[in-house]
Amino acid sequence: MMMRKWILMTLATILLGGSVIAFLLFPRTSPEISEEQAEETVISLYGGSIEQTTASGEDYQVEFQRTDGRYLALVNRQNGQVESMKLLKKTEKAKKLTEQQAEKIALEKVEGIIGSNTYNKDRNEYTVKVEEETQVSTLVLSAATGGVLTISEEPVQVVPSEEPDLERIITRNEAIRLAKKTLSGEVQDDEFVETEDGGYYLIEIENDETDQEATIQIHAVRGDTMTVEWDN
Repeated sequence: MMMRKWILMTLATILLGGSVIAFLLFPRTSPEISEEQAEETVISLYGGSIEQTTASGEDYQVEFQRTDGRYLALVNRQNGQVESMKLLKKTEKAKKLTEQQAEKIALEKVEGIIGSNTYNKDRNEYTVKVEEETQVSTLVLSAATGGVLTISEEPVQVVPSEEPDLERIITRNEAIRLAKKTLSGEVQDDEFVETEDGGYYLIEIENDETDQEATIQIHAVRGDTMTVEWDN
C-alpha cells in the first residue's frame, strides 16, 4: 500500500515538473495587434494624421503629424500600449509678417512704387513687385523672418510717344480746293507759313460775281480751316 502511494506521488511530481518546464520553454503569448490597431491607438490618444508605421522588434514605430509638429510613438505589439512618444520636427509658425511690412521692406531694398503683392501660403512667402521707370523688380520675402530671399529685375520696354507726322503736309492745290469750300472764285495769292505743328497756307480768293474777297487760313497737316478774313 505504501509502495503504491509513493508511486502515485512520484508520477504527480513528474507531471507537475513537466508542466512547469513546458510553460517556461513554450510560454503562451497573446496575439500581436495589427499596424492598423496601433495607428488607431495613437490617433485616439494624440490626434493628427498617420505618416508611416513600421515594425521594429517588439514595437510598432508610428510616425504621425500634428499641427505643432511631427511625432514618433512606440506601441507595444503584444499589449498595444504606447510606451513612448517624442517630437521629431517642430512645425514652423505661420506668417507673422504683414502685407504692409513686406512692402515696406521691399521699398527699403528697391526704389519705386508697389505694383503687386501676393502671399504663398504653402511656402509662407510674399512676392512683391516694385515698379520703376525703367525696370520692374520682383522680391521674394520670407513671411516668417522678413528676410529677402531673392531679387530679380526685368527691364521695362519704353514706348516712344507719338509725335505729329510733319511729312504729311497737304499740297498747295489741296489747300486751294479746301479754301474754295469757304469762297469759290479766283486765287489771287497763296503762301505757306511753317510752324512747329506743321504749318498752314494762306489762300487769297476773289469772287467777281459776288464782289467778295477773303484770305483763308488752311492747316497744312489737318487740312481744316483755321481762320477766314473778309475784305470789304
